[in-house]
Amino acid sequence: MATFLVAACSAKPEPALLDETRFDTVVDEKPVSLVTIRNKHLALQATNFGGRVVSLFVPDRNGEYKDVVLGRNTIDEYVHYASDRFLGSCVGPVANRITNASFTIDGVTYHLETNHGGKGTLHGGFKGLDSIVWEIENATKNSITFHYIHKDGEGGFPGNLDIRMKYSLTKDDSFKIEYEATTDKTRPVNISNHPYFNFSQGGTIEDYVLYINGDKITGIDGLDVMDPPIDIKGTPMDYRTPHKIGDAFESDFEQLLRGRGGFDHNYCINLSSEKLTEAASVYDPSSGIFLEVFSDQPGLQVYSGQYMSGKTEGKYGTKLEKYGSITLETQNWPDAPNKPDFPDPYLKPGEKYTHTCIYRFSTK
Repeated sequence: MATFLVAACSAKPEPALLDETRFDTVVDEKPVSLVTIRNKHLALQATNFGGRVVSLFVPDRNGEYKDVVLGRNTIDEYVHYASDRFLGSCVGPVANRITNASFTIDGVTYHLETNHGGKGTLHGGFKGLDSIVWEIENATKNSITFHYIHKDGEGGFPGNLDIRMKYSLTKDDSFKIEYEATTDKTRPVNISNHPYFNFSQGGTIEDYVLYINGDKITGIDGLDVMDPPIDIKGTPMDYRTPHKIGDAFESDFEQLLRGRGGFDHNYCINLSSEKLTEAASVYDPSSGIFLEVFSDQPGLQVYSGQYMSGKTEGKYGTKLEKYGSITLETQNWPDAPNKPDFPDPYLKPGEKYTHTCIYRFSTK
């Protein structure tokens, strides 16, 4: 495998960073901006509106910089979105689905916002962590720390949740995300991130080579999450041996059909005894960019962009097209607040929620 130390010899001196002034505004009476961080080979731009990763520049095998995440050119396009609300954002306070938009703690049922088909809750409701303005608590050359208090009753959730989220670019060419949270009342917590990856800055992901370290998924049944998990060994959703993502798209496997011809599923990750487990990897033969995903979480939501229509544009005039990206969201299993057999999602006073996700880049 080649490394960026070799590729950088012929790389352009600077990636084509977005104009930070296009993101200077005020939302909910709070200042919004775009912050750029760098390491030797990577550059990342993020806004505190929803903690969005707007751009992530990675050199390909020829040393040419590629912006490997889908995004928008201006803050106005994020605030007044026509589609694809979660593009590049932090999601939570409970990522993924909560069926029937409710859960019960100690005999008390909490009713949430029904932003998922008018029945369930998705990514925290109508105004989750993707739609709020985070405080930029600290920024250095290679890291940003965001802070937000998700207040008691916000979105229907109990308790004040004090959250810190740190983005950093590390020496081994990783984009590292670290979450911490505490609460003053028991509540479910499952915070994640929603970058849409495309390594060639255009085209589809169908020829990308995918690996997923899981042999079970939590199935989808309309708006509901199925229980128990489904064994997918030997099926078209089994990616324990790396192969092309597009191999699955023409399958008549029931869960892929329910995903409208693609992935929109949580994989149950085979966690190792190490602090972090390699949950997945993706390789683009065209650009040579190779991404490895490491996490301490039991789940990985994989989405293959099949709901995008190509009717809207992202950065650089590129259409947001069907199968034009892949998301790999490290997290707990969906609907865990309502599934006693799923990994425990509840955070209690005196405890600390932690979650680490690493997206490590190289070329080959």
